Amino acid sequence: MTVKNEIDAELWETIQKNYESENYTGSILDAVFKLTDTIRNKTGLEGDGAGLIGQAFGGDDPRIKLNKLQTDSEKDIQKGIQEILRGIYTGIRNPRSHDAMIDDKLSADAIIIFINYLLRLIDQSKLRFNEEDFLARIFDPYYVKTEEYSALLVQDIPKRQCANIAIQTILRRNEADIHTLGYFLKSLFTQLERAEISRVYKVISDELRTTTDHKDIRYLVYICPAKYWDQIEQSVRIRTESILYEDFSNGRYDERTERCGKHGALATWITEEHLSNFGNIQKWTRQAVEMIQSDDNEIVAYVKEFFWWKICDINRTNIAWSLKYYFQNGLKNNDQEIIDQLKDIIEWEEDHPWWDVFEKELKDHPDIKYDPEKLPF
Repeated sequence: MTVKNEIDAELWETIQKNYESENYTGSILDAVFKLTDTIRNKTGLEGDGAGLIGQAFGGDDPRIKLNKLQTDSEKDIQKGIQEILRGIYTGIRNPRSHDAMIDDKLSADAIIIFINYLLRLIDQSKLRFNEEDFLARIFDPYYVKTEEYSALLVQDIPKRQCANIAIQTILRRNEADIHTLGYFLKSLFTQLERAEISRVYKVISDELRTTTDHKDIRYLVYICPAKYWDQIEQSVRIRTESILYEDFSNGRYDERTERCGKHGALATWITEEHLSNFGNIQKWTRQAVEMIQSDDNEIVAYVKEFFWWKICDINRTNIAWSLKYYFQNGLKNNDQEIIDQLKDIIEWEEDHPWWDVFEKELKDHPDIKYDPEKLPF
């Protein structure tokens, strides 16, 4: 009997080197490794040995189902194969891993062929977690847009498949509500390792690389956590920020209709965290200061409605010269609107850094002061 002809090609490739070198013990261990790797890849589990088998095949709703688990016989098969698989590790792998054992060809052939049988069973089995079925839950029109619901969904994803689910969600983003995807991906990203985040953001970079479609950009900016903005490929990041900046610079807002004009809607999806991770905060700050001083009420309304607080917050600890001058000049000229803007920012916080920044100017404005009794809570 030639074992190569009795087993599947993938298993033969795994054991071939040791087997042909007549290292039969090594070829047995190779076959068990293939078994372990197959179970891990199918379930997304990271365990090993008997513990891995229990997680994959045990319980009332196992990750790997060898049959429908409806009759007593079907349940016996599931339980029996589970015990056999445990025995593969405790009775076959572990002794060969810990002690010096030498197997002959006959023993190796019998064990390897039996492992091949088990691999075929696993290959034909049904998996509790099905990617398409799970994605349908994300794109469900009745998705509950809460952190709690999103976290519960993420718990159902095997660890090894989290990055794949993130990528598929991003690629199919137009099939779901933008806020749904925002909730889901925010929760999912907490489960990703750094290397997996880099892998997902490679896909995001590819999606942003040449697009000019505002819906595409809006979705990708919003649904992907802003804290990882620096993971986007640098040339793509610079280009995307330029598109967003152009839209922001031309933004207008009609307070009567509560709608942006031809430009500006895209940039409103930028969060403060995005801005803090953008490449040139000085430029955004300078433009916001220029716009808030415009004679056009719709331009002023746009900045006040969507950006002023964000701009001031990201300048909290290291204020840009343009913003500093704007407030200094307003205080000096007793511009009540600018005075009120500064009061709204700093008078609630005793330790706000701007008390020191504007210390000289504030001496002429004793009405601007920290008053804990005025706090809204």
